[in-house]
Amino acid sequence: MLRIDVANKAIEAYEHIIGLAEIEEIYSLANKLRNCQVVHVNATSFGGGVAEILHTLVPLTRSVGINAEWYTIEALQEFFNVTKLFHNTLQGADTPIEEHQWKIYEKYCQQNIEQI
Repeated sequence: MLRIDVANKAIEAYEHIIGLAEIEEIYSLANKLRNCQVVHVNATSFGGGVAEILHTLVPLTRSVGINAEWYTIEALQEFFNVTKLFHNTLQGADTPIEEHQWKIYEKYCQQNIEQI
């Protein structure tokens, strides 16, 4: 797995948008999670909606005192072909997922899990 570095961001920078009361509520809620670690894992650090969100979400999560990390999966193209099939199927494509595709997915997941 590849750890993605993100720029620092402070939740206070959004006060003019969400207001001080909401920022205080976020800190209050985050305080309950101070001893937790959040790990985000996805396929890429660029070029998609998840990556765009995580570039902001991870540093904002850290700014309220929660230990957040972001990793991308390291795999050959065969893995990403399978995850694209999953994506398309979840979006309604009528495409069966075959046993060998599940095995490819599980193989790379296991390899990456061992690196965390």
